[in-house]
Amino acid sequence: MTDFLYSIFGLLILLGVLVTFHEWGHYWVAKKLGVKALRFSVGFGKPIWGRTNKHGTEFVVAPIPLGGYVRFVDEREGDVAEEDLPYAFNRQPVWKRILIVLAGPMANFLLAILVYAAVYMMGIAVGKPFVTDVLPNTVAAQANFPENSEILSVDGVPVKSLEDAVFAFVDHIADDKTIDVEVKPLGQDPTVVTLDVSQWQEPDEGTIFDSLGLDFGPVNGPPKLGTVVQNLPADKGGLKAQDQILSVNGQNISLWSELVEFIENNPNKALELVVLRNGVQQELTVTPQPNERDPNIGFVGISPAFQGYNVINYGFFESIGKGTEQTWVMIERIGSFLGKLVTGKLSIKNLGGPVGIAQGAGQTAQAGMVAFLLYLAMISVNLGFVNLLPIPMLDGGHLMYYLVELVRGKPVSEKIMELGMRVGIILVLTIMAIALFFDINRINQ
Repeated sequence: MTDFLYSIFGLLILLGVLVTFHEWGHYWVAKKLGVKALRFSVGFGKPIWGRTNKHGTEFVVAPIPLGGYVRFVDEREGDVAEEDLPYAFNRQPVWKRILIVLAGPMANFLLAILVYAAVYMMGIAVGKPFVTDVLPNTVAAQANFPENSEILSVDGVPVKSLEDAVFAFVDHIADDKTIDVEVKPLGQDPTVVTLDVSQWQEPDEGTIFDSLGLDFGPVNGPPKLGTVVQNLPADKGGLKAQDQILSVNGQNISLWSELVEFIENNPNKALELVVLRNGVQQELTVTPQPNERDPNIGFVGISPAFQGYNVINYGFFESIGKGTEQTWVMIERIGSFLGKLVTGKLSIKNLGGPVGIAQGAGQTAQAGMVAFLLYLAMISVNLGFVNLLPIPMLDGGHLMYYLVELVRGKPVSEKIMELGMRVGIILVLTIMAIALFFDINRINQ
């Protein structure tokens, strides 16, 4: 129930911010170009709140949060007072209408740049892209990809986080080529693994990454203690920072994950440890206490000596540059993804819809402000890109009509625009229905 509430709350915040910013782009540019707006609506349906400014524009919030709109003075949509005719949208030169239409998607790209820049200026700790397991009979297994290894770069592109690595790999799905992946296996020097991504195909079951064969997880390392929290079981049992655990209950261990497994599986049970401290072995007894959230899981109050994350932090101007760069990278990736959908290299089942967006919003909202902001930026880029597609009803459809008008020297006929609007509505609703179907199907799997 908590996850559901987070998803609903996160989705409302996400859509509220994105729609408001998108429509504000249309409104602000139109205002600067001398076009009068009658209504600025966030959401569809009968308004539940509203106010009117001194220029006669009504700002409202409506109950259906699946979009919004700005309604301009326009003779095609009703009678226009004589004094408002110079400010009517339909009477503006085509270049002004093009700029007004473009302003919405551009506002979404600008929002993404600002959000990325803000996150980079605040500084973020991101989990390293760490491969814990390699699945058998997969592309990675055929290339002898090492388990327990950190990914440093993919096809020459440096990666610092799991998100970086995932996107870098997805860029190459169904490409007819091989890619070099630089990895650092645990306790070894960096090496290069060559993956034949031409053999990377969508599986009949599971995710795309299941067929690639890489299973990501927390960074692993030697069972050496970085910190020991005072007055918790580890401290009470005599453990100290920089201790290396050699064995637990007589079983030798060499990885941090093995130590964690012993601790979590034995709440209220004494663990006999052999510890290496300053070159001398010692025997200690530590009894994990039950976790407050789940009494079946034990904990002792320790953290590893190795660092499981990378820190990303830039100054003001560099953050703006990095935010712009990241936004452009996202635009390229979305374009590549859609191109592969159209050409059949990717199945349409990979489309995500409102349920998937809600789940992502809920999960990132629970993960913290930074995670939610990064997700907001990504969806903002998606919204801006999709709105530029030449589909009647979307901004890209209107832009297509105005570009035709620019070439022909006269507007597209009302009849053609009305027909296009109907086709656009059917197409958008069909795509949404398909995406929703696959959203629900993924939940039920």
